[in-house]
Amino acid sequence: MTTVRFATILFSLLLLMIGQVQADTTPNPREKLQTAIPEGIRLLETKEYITFLKNFANPSDLEQFTKENSLEEGAKVFAEEKAQRLLEILKEIQDVKPKFENNGNKAIFQLKDNNEGMHTIIFVRVERYWYIQNKPE
Repeated sequence: MTTVRFATILFSLLLLMIGQVQADTTPNPREKLQTAIPEGIRLLETKEYITFLKNFANPSDLEQFTKENSLEEGAKVFAEEKAQRLLEILKEIQDVKPKFENNGNKAIFQLKDNNEGMHTIIFVRVERYWYIQNKPE
């Protein structure tokens, strides 16, 4: 009986390990620009502003921002002032091929003419993930 119990436990552990390996191998949508943009759209459409900021604000910009404000306060201001326009921009560029610079680590998207004076949106790859560049370099 103990051999059967041991085999059952071993089999259960094996299944857990396989499940963990499969979960770990699922690519993060922010690893590729063509999946990052739809993920950004999804987060904005579902109003997950804190998650959006954590995932798409350049880490150095987010770090600087959270020294002065809480992430919750920033998400509230973002939701009121910028989220809708950024959602429109992401939808506009989702099927557009960007101009790449910096060995493919910077993607520049040209925007349609608008009244806001914004002509481009830039994504930069920091390590494995793509982020929106908030300000010019």
